[in-house]
Amino acid sequence: MSPAEFSTAVINTLGLIALCAGVAMPVGSTLAILCFRTDVPGRKWLWMLVCSQIAIPLYVFAGGWSAGFGMQGWLRGMGWLPTDWLSPVRLDSPWQNLMAAGLVHALACIPWVALIVGLGIVLVPRSEEEVARTDGGNWFALRHVVLPRSGPWMMLAVLWCVTSVMTEMVVTNLYQVTSLAELVYLDASRGWISYRTWWTGIGVAAILWCIVLIVLRGAGLGRLGQWRIRASGEVWRLGRGRWMWTVGAWGGTLALVGLPLVSLVVKAGWQPVVVDGQPVRYGWSLVRLLTTLRETLVLFTPEYYWSALLAVTSTAVAVGSAVTLYALCPPRMRQWLGLAILMLLAVPGPLVGLLITTGLNRSSPAILGWLYDSTLAAPVLAQQFRLLPIGWIFVVAITSVVGRAVFEQARVDGLTRWELATRVVWPMTWRQWLGAAVCLMIFSVGELSCTILVLPPGVTTVSMRLFEMLHFGMRHQDSGLCGVLVVLGWMAAAVVGKTLSGR
Repeated sequence: MSPAEFSTAVINTLGLIALCAGVAMPVGSTLAILCFRTDVPGRKWLWMLVCSQIAIPLYVFAGGWSAGFGMQGWLRGMGWLPTDWLSPVRLDSPWQNLMAAGLVHALACIPWVALIVGLGIVLVPRSEEEVARTDGGNWFALRHVVLPRSGPWMMLAVLWCVTSVMTEMVVTNLYQVTSLAELVYLDASRGWISYRTWWTGIGVAAILWCIVLIVLRGAGLGRLGQWRIRASGEVWRLGRGRWMWTVGAWGGTLALVGLPLVSLVVKAGWQPVVVDGQPVRYGWSLVRLLTTLRETLVLFTPEYYWSALLAVTSTAVAVGSAVTLYALCPPRMRQWLGLAILMLLAVPGPLVGLLITTGLNRSSPAILGWLYDSTLAAPVLAQQFRLLPIGWIFVVAITSVVGRAVFEQARVDGLTRWELATRVVWPMTWRQWLGAAVCLMIFSVGELSCTILVLPPGVTTVSMRLFEMLHFGMRHQDSGLCGVLVVLGWMAAAVVGKTLSGR
């Protein structure tokens, strides 16, 4: 890693952050306000569409948009696009690569921004909002109460955009943009690990940790178990501008959700039509689509097996660890423990791989080398940096549904922790636990940045295979695998909504 490469990586990272936050924040915040506060027709369905994108992996966003707008996209094949847009190969200039990568990051962050800002909106005190509405109307309440009260949550949404850019290297690798996380990954993958590599990864994590501590404490995220989400405030009537806002909200959301999905379906059935003496034309075929679906299910059986095995193992470790930590930690310390666990999300994925490799890839004792080379221990440990925080949130949310009175009564009755868990908590919440496990397994299938450096020889997951294939453009099987991960992402979003609905 040369000083020039480091300087370029810093500039690119700042540019990606600016692009990501500059697009995702206004779009996501507007969608949150429209869905939670206004009388936009079908706002509940609109919110479901927005949230359906939350669990879709970042590289699937790149693949979905590339299927329509990329070098091998069907829109380019029809001659409707003169240049490559959002194609995961090198474009005409580094600035175009940077803009494409930043836009993909922004598209993936829009649902998260809407969710985080929406959570801040519903936590605004109803009494203050009603007073402001009485004094000056809806827009006065929005400017002077709702937005200022939601300020910490907007900071948290910006933090999510920053964290996404600074910890992920998948999109920057596809578009060949040298960011800080990408620089650490390239050094590690080439075997050029130096003190600069370590200091870059640790420096990124330290900066994010400082920002996380400030923002999370300001937003009160450590008091997760004390939240009670409610319908706060009255629905604002948009008046004459209602249909303008409705068309904008539904049009933008349908474009965000529908265009990549339609592009994947079209690309999966896209094939050339050759007629003697005429130029090659392209068209869509149902037979080709069904063939792609069959190939997607048959050709990647080893990848499905390894992904499922890794998902089950990682989920078991994450849930078991979260439950154990929650049970052993004194109640007054759980806020700080939860904050420490959530900060694992701020560790860059390539740095996770370096830490796991340094800890396990050793000749002495021999068992560490065996675990690293011959088992899934390394990727399971790496995925805990992403799954354990989510598992902790599920544990806090599910146990809080039981209620403090139930735990106090069990303590009075003299029940042990095992009896409390098996006789009281499990019968009341087993559906939520099952949903949480399914959700974590789906997140595990889509995770890549932490495990890409530590997969043992002979092990290739679905995410790794798709990542390799996307470097060569979008083909039929790529579209099929992206479609599989999109469906899994929808399932995870539905499970999260169902599991946390009691909060």
